[in-house]
Amino acid sequence: MLVSSILSQGWIAFPILVLYWIIAILALIATDREPPVTIAWILVICLLPGIGLVLYYFTGRNWEEIARKSKWHKARQSIRIPFMEHILDRYVDSANAFLAANTHTQVEHLIKLMWNQSGVPAIPARDIDIWYDGQSYFPNLLDDLRGAQEFIHMQYFIWEDDELADQVSDILVERLKAGVEVRILNDFFGSIAYSKKGLRRVKEAGGVVLSDITAIRQINYRNHRKITVIDGICAHTGGFNIGQEYIDGGHKYDSWRDTGIRFCGPAVFLMQDLFSQRWFEVDHESLWLSKYFPLDRIGDGDVLVQIAAQGVEDVWDVASDSYKIAISRANDYVWIQSPYYVPTTALEATLETAAFSGIDVRLMITGVPDKKIAWDAAFTYFRPLLMAGVKIYLYETGFFHSKMIVTDDIASSVGTMNLDFRSLELHKELTVWMYDKKIALRNKQAFLDDRMHCRKVTLAELDEIGPIKRFENSAYRLLSRLL
Repeated sequence: MLVSSILSQGWIAFPILVLYWIIAILALIATDREPPVTIAWILVICLLPGIGLVLYYFTGRNWEEIARKSKWHKARQSIRIPFMEHILDRYVDSANAFLAANTHTQVEHLIKLMWNQSGVPAIPARDIDIWYDGQSYFPNLLDDLRGAQEFIHMQYFIWEDDELADQVSDILVERLKAGVEVRILNDFFGSIAYSKKGLRRVKEAGGVVLSDITAIRQINYRNHRKITVIDGICAHTGGFNIGQEYIDGGHKYDSWRDTGIRFCGPAVFLMQDLFSQRWFEVDHESLWLSKYFPLDRIGDGDVLVQIAAQGVEDVWDVASDSYKIAISRANDYVWIQSPYYVPTTALEATLETAAFSGIDVRLMITGVPDKKIAWDAAFTYFRPLLMAGVKIYLYETGFFHSKMIVTDDIASSVGTMNLDFRSLELHKELTVWMYDKKIALRNKQAFLDDRMHCRKVTLAELDEIGPIKRFENSAYRLLSRLL
């Protein structure tokens, strides 16, 4: 009787399972994604019924299509596009003139790529300052915050609760008392481990403090950008979050090496636009108002820049693509800094092809890891790079968190994007491209200075890794989407 009952239940369950497989396969095929991705998800969902569907819901859905169909996205675009077009049209002629003066160069391809993908031309910036450590960077950020007269907009992946965060909160509270508007957006998951005591003080003083990406269905996708815009006049970004460890290394590291940038001029509008986009989704408040884009007070600039920004919901991975163009179109050299190296297949191939063609390709990552799994996985990618001629350096004086690229003494970029899969395809990231020889040479020198604190990776070193450790590293590589 028991056996017949089990068999009876099996005959009922099997058709349901087959129907589940058919629906899942048809739905995945209809997404028109890359065949390896589609096949991988078909296997996961079919071999792990139920569990596979949960994994897909959290990590595999096509967010570009979901965002495009959402009401908030359509509402945002209806407000944002006409407002920003009115601003950006002012700089089209100067961008075209710059392109005409740089035909058949790497710069031409960089500008056209980002312009065509994002609709944003190269626009002017001035008073560009770049700092290579927190001791130099944060006093300038704090001074700018103290000088705010109209508004302060801040967006960070991590907002800690420590000495530096207290200083920032004290200044924001004081500015709020003076009538300055303060809006703060921090990534929910990135800041979840830290007390919100300081942020509560800001909120109690009248500031608006919100968390970005709080829906559980989006837990695999983070807002990794760092943005400060003050009065629509100056902006900050780079690798620095709000935390004392970004100055002195904290309790874990002897020091912290990072890169931050500040600039003024019309390019600040691009940073304000990025902040406004996230703010609209979270709070549904439109900040596309002349108050936050002060055309009458912004002035001009002497350096053309572009901001390549991307997120999982965007059609194009503009920041990632800008790196690939810079690498593939280099004539002499391309030097890159990133704390991690867990690349996409496309980026890996681009680096190797450039090195094989004779370009001086150099990659610098941290030699003191904070994410051991990601660091170990990186070693599985090193051999083909070294065989192609790429020079790989591990920075060993404290933790290395800089995200910078410089090429051919003519273009360089500082931003938030790491060379790992999450940054390259999943997170919301940005990088600021600057088309200026003096700035490129300065960033080039910073790379050379950092080289003094590095050891060079060799094929002989890779050969010395034992079979068990090699297998462990390879297993970590399989987790690349989660690192």
